[in-house]
Amino acid sequence: MDVLDKKILEMLKINSRESFANIGKEVGLSAPAIGKRVRQMEEEGIIEGYALKVNHEKLGVETKAYITLVMHLGLTETSGILDKIREMEEVQSCDRITGDDCICILGYFKNNRHLIAFLERMSQYGSTKTSIILEV
Repeated sequence: MDVLDKKILEMLKINSRESFANIGKEVGLSAPAIGKRVRQMEEEGIIEGYALKVNHEKLGVETKAYITLVMHLGLTETSGILDKIREMEEVQSCDRITGDDCICILGYFKNNRHLIAFLERMSQYGSTKTSIILEV
């Protein structure tokens, strides 16, 4: 990777739909040259994919929260529990972590009642601590 590749990546991070022509103007290369560099970065696994950014508030999400979970003693199949949690519609991410907590969840909820219902479902796996996100 050289300086031009890094600049291309920075521009794609800002807008993954940016045209190769616009990127080329910015870095001083032709659109086909940009396309070749992008394809090479995709083939090398540097670019793994492209993501969609969604305005969740416009979809009715009022409450976002980080929730940590300490699993009940005796629950040893963490990976199975992670899979079940990741399948829940409210869950945006779910990671196994170190420290006193076992799992960290980022969840999006319609409102606080929806969050409470989610936490009640999570109680089957262990005890939770919740931090509501006030501002991103």
